[in-house]
Amino acid sequence: MTAISVDGVAVIADEPTASGIVDRGGKPVVWTQTRTLRLADGRTVYGCLHCDRTSTNPLSIRPHLSVHSSRPRKTTKAAAARAVADLPLGDLLARLAELDQLTADRDTWKARAQTAERKLATLRNALGGNK
Repeated sequence: MTAISVDGVAVIADEPTASGIVDRGGKPVVWTQTRTLRLADGRTVYGCLHCDRTSTNPLSIRPHLSVHSSRPRKTTKAAAARAVADLPLGDLLARLAELDQLTADRDTWKARAQTAERKLATLRNALGGNK
């Protein structure tokens, strides 16, 4: 589905783009999803294998390929915040109660850990192991 014309100029050749690097065996690495398009007017542009996006810069096509990926994208904090904002009030209150419980548990364990560290330091000092 690569572009068949760019700016009204027909594409006369479509081939994989050479990356400019070689693999461990010495063979050149080609980007099969980034296409080198030769135009009828002599220009060379680069295109996406999956759609009609083109650019004069081959490196601008590579990031675009993620649009066609079937892998789920990582959610951003903003997307997660929007998802929480769409929850019903009852669910939000339940999540808030759960967060309060987790915070209380964390504070309890943190206090216990700090007390244990102080006792351990006291024992080390008494045994003379703090040299």
